[in-house]
Amino acid sequence: MQLHDYMKYIDRGCWMGLIPRYQWSGRPTDRKPYRLEQKALFVLAVICAMYQIFGVIIYWYRNGRLAEDTSTFVTEISEMCGSLMLTTVGFGNIYALIKPRNLIENMFEELEEIYPSQSDEHYRCQLYYDLAMAIMKIEFMFYMVFYAYYNSAPVLLLLWENLQEGQELSFKTQTNTWFPWKVHGSALGFGGAVLCLILGSFVGVGFSIATQNLIVIFTFQLKLHYDGLESKLLHLDSRQPNANQQLRDLIAYHSRILHIGDQFNHILNFVFGTSLVGSTIAICMLSVAISLLDAASAIKYVSGLTAFVLYHFVICYMGTEVTFAYQMQLEDFMRYPDLVCWVAQLPRIEWSGRRCRVNRTLAQRFFFWFGALNLVYHNIGLIMCARFVDGSAMDPFEYVSELTDIGAMLGFTTMGTLNLWKIMRCKPEIEKLMEEFEALFQQAKKRSYRIQHYYEAHTRLIKKSVRFYAPSICYYNLLPIILMVVELLTDNKQLSYRIQSSAWYPWKVHGSFSGFFAAVVCQAFSCQIDLGIIIFTQFLISFFGIQLEIQFDGLARQLEAIDARHPAAKEQLKHLLAYHIKLFNLADRVNHSLNFTFCVSFTVSILSMCFQGISVIMGDLGPALKHMLGLFVFLVYNFSICRNGTHISIASDKVMPAAFYNNWYEGDLAYRKMILILMIRATKPYMWRTYKLAPVSITTYMATLKLSYQIFTCVRSLK
Repeated sequence: MQLHDYMKYIDRGCWMGLIPRYQWSGRPTDRKPYRLEQKALFVLAVICAMYQIFGVIIYWYRNGRLAEDTSTFVTEISEMCGSLMLTTVGFGNIYALIKPRNLIENMFEELEEIYPSQSDEHYRCQLYYDLAMAIMKIEFMFYMVFYAYYNSAPVLLLLWENLQEGQELSFKTQTNTWFPWKVHGSALGFGGAVLCLILGSFVGVGFSIATQNLIVIFTFQLKLHYDGLESKLLHLDSRQPNANQQLRDLIAYHSRILHIGDQFNHILNFVFGTSLVGSTIAICMLSVAISLLDAASAIKYVSGLTAFVLYHFVICYMGTEVTFAYQMQLEDFMRYPDLVCWVAQLPRIEWSGRRCRVNRTLAQRFFFWFGALNLVYHNIGLIMCARFVDGSAMDPFEYVSELTDIGAMLGFTTMGTLNLWKIMRCKPEIEKLMEEFEALFQQAKKRSYRIQHYYEAHTRLIKKSVRFYAPSICYYNLLPIILMVVELLTDNKQLSYRIQSSAWYPWKVHGSFSGFFAAVVCQAFSCQIDLGIIIFTQFLISFFGIQLEIQFDGLARQLEAIDARHPAAKEQLKHLLAYHIKLFNLADRVNHSLNFTFCVSFTVSILSMCFQGISVIMGDLGPALKHMLGLFVFLVYNFSICRNGTHISIASDKVMPAAFYNNWYEGDLAYRKMILILMIRATKPYMWRTYKLAPVSITTYMATLKLSYQIFTCVRSLK
């Protein structure tokens, strides 16, 4: 794997931008000569792109500002600002890459000099290459689709208007741009305007692709070198005779990486500035234009809005990746739990190792307690609603369906309420555990622990959970509005006023819009706290699980690295014995703090999943989909907890083989006795347990599913 292998998509961007590809001394010289025709076409395209900026402003000055009604005026100025930002950012990319071209090629040459050789084992070249190429491929495919639709929209619109009988042709170009010739009503003038915009956007999109690919390449190169530097420092043995020289070389290497990062920042300062300003204005104005325009124009601007969001996100995301590559802290694992706390207004977990503390405002405290009180009342309301269900006046099928619907939602609210009570009660103990994990994490960074590997695995799983939970929460809270809109559109004379879940309220809900709205708001706040604490609990368990995995894996790796013949081997083994005992005690403390949570998760989910399944097969489409999502929430929640328990067992089970395959037979008698004690203690893998009864593992997860299904089939057979 070489540096020039990264250049596949950036070369395509340069081809679209009508400029020669980037070349440096370490790259194979097989590029085609830069012909005069390409140079002339590039100059023409730059003129078209530059003219488009002035053309958009002139069009608005001559036409848009003269709009009589407010709605049309706002639409015109929104279109103008959105189009202006699109062309300005594209032209800014052209300027940003043309002027410092020699500096960019010098940076590539410098990166070529320090690029790791194939024999160097400290670098994960293939991993970073695959990640960078995947991001650049997705970007390239999106921009190609955007470019094709953006420039074919005027022709497709004209063709559609031509097929409609009696409809006047609009001759609308890609953007509202003034041209010094007749466009409206002239096929020749319209074609010239469209071609001018196509040529300008072709180069603008090409330079945008090249800019983003440059950022991606330099980001992953910096990550690669930071990762390699960390690995070399971890493997540096200060007892070796040439350790001083190796450390001096690594210090120089670190300085060179920082210098390259500063150079790259200096080169693309203009790009970062235009991206920040242009994207902020464009996202705002394009959103306004989309809400006010017709369908065809709105779809066109939706693609432009998506392009701006992606463009700005990639730049900011790459900057974040560089920061995380430089130094990782324990609180980086808490990014998503902190996000859940912010969304649900839960108090954040704080400890002394955090870089900064967050104090909640009075408004945040009010929203939290308002949601918590609604959650507590939600349990009472569901029980009261079940009490008021009259089975004698209902069909048995409807009666069972109503009770299972209430039971399914009661499982959610009960679990959320109990978890909230337990987390708030155990918060001081959890924060003490965090401080101890912080101390272990700081030690882990100095040794050969695979922190980055576990961080990526942990983050990948949590991201998937967030992508599932977010639409589920939105659907649950939007369901009453969706049902009411459907009833209004179907000319239903009697609205059902169905709220999120069947709960009793001490005011009139059915037939009263204000009472219905108040109930929907109360249940929305209840859902925010309920799902927030459930998600937070899952993420917190995942955090403790991944930290214990890191420590057990690091212990095994240290055991493998001990040389029994070394004079300091006994002291090292004695330290690892104490370390092993400390890990067991720490894991037991975590288990003690989460015992109640494990118990609630298993017991409540068995009944709730049964009721959710019955509600799915008995309810209407909208509520059935709600209960199906609820069923999936329980499945994902329990699976995540049991998966973490199983992974801890697997990680702790590595200690025994690591001790056994150590060269203990070459140590003295005291060494062999100590390692025998360690092997006896590590014979049985560590396992979380629910009050020392059921283990927290995939086996228990399957057992809960089996029991829940048995209850489900039993209830189904009663009808």
